[in-house]
Amino acid sequence: MEMDPPPKMLASLTITILMMMMATSVALASSDAAVLEGQARALLDWKASLDNQSQRALHSWGNTSTPCNWRGITCGTGMHRHPLVNKGIFLQGMRLRGALESLNFSTLRTLTRLDLSHNLLAGSIPRSIEVLGELHALLLQGNQIRGSIPLGLGNLTKLHSLMLHENELSGEIPSQIGNMSSLVTLNLSSNHLVGHIPCEIGHMKHLVALDLSSNNLFGKIPSSIGGLTELTSLYLYSNKLSGQIPRELGYLLNLKDLQLGINALSGSIPRNLHNLTKLTVLILWGNKLSGLIPQKIDYLSNLQYLSLGENILSGSIPNSIGNLTKLTTLSLRNNQLSGLIPQKNRLPFKFRVPESW
Repeated sequence: MEMDPPPKMLASLTITILMMMMATSVALASSDAAVLEGQARALLDWKASLDNQSQRALHSWGNTSTPCNWRGITCGTGMHRHPLVNKGIFLQGMRLRGALESLNFSTLRTLTRLDLSHNLLAGSIPRSIEVLGELHALLLQGNQIRGSIPLGLGNLTKLHSLMLHENELSGEIPSQIGNMSSLVTLNLSSNHLVGHIPCEIGHMKHLVALDLSSNNLFGKIPSSIGGLTELTSLYLYSNKLSGQIPRELGYLLNLKDLQLGINALSGSIPRNLHNLTKLTVLILWGNKLSGLIPQKIDYLSNLQYLSLGENILSGSIPNSIGNLTKLTTLSLRNNQLSGLIPQKNRLPFKFRVPESW
């Protein structure tokens, strides 16, 4: 027959457990304090690498024991509820001049948001940025950052927003970018990127906005983009893309803004684009598209801006265009179209297309 332990033994065991819990709590708090102090030192080292004007702008950065009070720094709870660790850096639009490589990212693993947009930062994106596994937003747009996009960015699988536009980035878009399956917004526009659009981009099923415009990308538009069914905006204009517009784009039923202008796209306008009934903007201007304007274009009943000019479209302008009652801007110039724009007394403007257009 088993006997219950004596009361004194139970009390001793309870005290031991409580002491162990307190020791663990103290150890965790001490660990967080050390992390925060290390992060503060890394930020101060980066500040010291910036030019004098930038350092003056960060004059509140000083005491390593209080980095949570520094300008542009936000903190949150660490492994223990106290003390805090660095969660966000918000230094957008401060005209900071320096190099991104001088920032020691290995000490900033707790970051969830990094916003250094619209500054004067140069250099390249360091490979060490891949250690920021908790990052949700990486905003570096509007700087002078050069070099290629690091392959390791694909390791940032919690990233929701990646904004690298308006820089001097070159090289190809790495296929590893498709590993960022949580991404909602991807903007790589206005750089010097070359090569093909990787088909792996179709793995980012939560993508709502994709902007690769104003680069030097070439080759075909990957059909895998048709699997990004949450997309509301797709900007691929001002590149060197060729081949036909993939019919898979007709599966993007949430798309509101489709801009593929100023490329070298050929073939006909896919018939199933009429499925995109939420479209308000459709720009295919400045390509080599041929054939007829689809008769069912009036299915795009929300269309406000339609630009099909500077192609080699032929045939008559379909009567169905007259049903686009929300249309405010229409460009059909420099094609081989004939006839008049059908009015049906509903279009909010009057415009005649010469037969030479």
